[in-house]
Amino acid sequence: MKVLFPLIFLFFGFKPTTSEPACITCDQDRGYLCASNTLALNARLCMDMSEVSGQMYKTFLLDLKAQNGEGSAEYASNMPNWEIWEELYPDKTASEISQLFFGTTTFALAPMVGISYDQAVMFTKWRTKAFKKELDGMKEKDREAFPKKFEFRLPTPNEWSRMRFMNQDKGLLKQVSKITDAYKKEFKIDKNDFLNSSTTVHDVFSTMDEKLGLFGLHDNVAEMTSEKGVAMGGSWNNKSTEADFTKTSEYTAPQAWLGFRCIFEIIE
Repeated sequence: MKVLFPLIFLFFGFKPTTSEPACITCDQDRGYLCASNTLALNARLCMDMSEVSGQMYKTFLLDLKAQNGEGSAEYASNMPNWEIWEELYPDKTASEISQLFFGTTTFALAPMVGISYDQAVMFTKWRTKAFKKELDGMKEKDREAFPKKFEFRLPTPNEWSRMRFMNQDKGLLKQVSKITDAYKKEFKIDKNDFLNSSTTVHDVFSTMDEKLGLFGLHDNVAEMTSEKGVAMGGSWNNKSTEADFTKTSEYTAPQAWLGFRCIFEIIE
């Protein structure tokens, strides 16, 4: 499997400051590293810094294609609805958008939209397997810094709303900015006139919450949760304020205003 992005493990998992005397050495009290490009929400959960981007989802699709074939049901069933993208980019047809998506980096940092709840869940399962493979390729000493068991999944509505309690120090915020700047440089976002001129969505790193170190919480696209049909956060057509972390939206099908981010859960 191909990696989602170049792996950058700068974001340390939350480490408890106290533990029960009888459980000082047990694994559940051990502080582990989060997955790359996530920030610790608490001792067991890490949250994606941003919404899942076009580049991340394209990697997923290309891996399905490589494993199962272009004509496979696995590949076809996870293809986005490109006609929905026309609502964001009216100057292009669905076919042209598809060609740009796979043939260029135009949408590499665009929020991934036009996919269903079931497709988002399938992506999280694939991402779990992909990250396990990355860790299996590490030296044993390096591997020990990461949890034995984990999974990527969609956040619950409560988990999404509890992001408001995160509070990053200035040093970590600088690391976040350094990494996101590197992605913007890699995909030449400053020269991406097509995405920069959009009156709807912007790149996934365009709006940062200076307290939380997370991006796109109150604009860009709303985000699916583990409850099918329930999305959290603001979007380009229904923005929320920085104080509102309980805003919900309902959906029954893929939307141009709907994307998702993942939770990385440390199980063991």
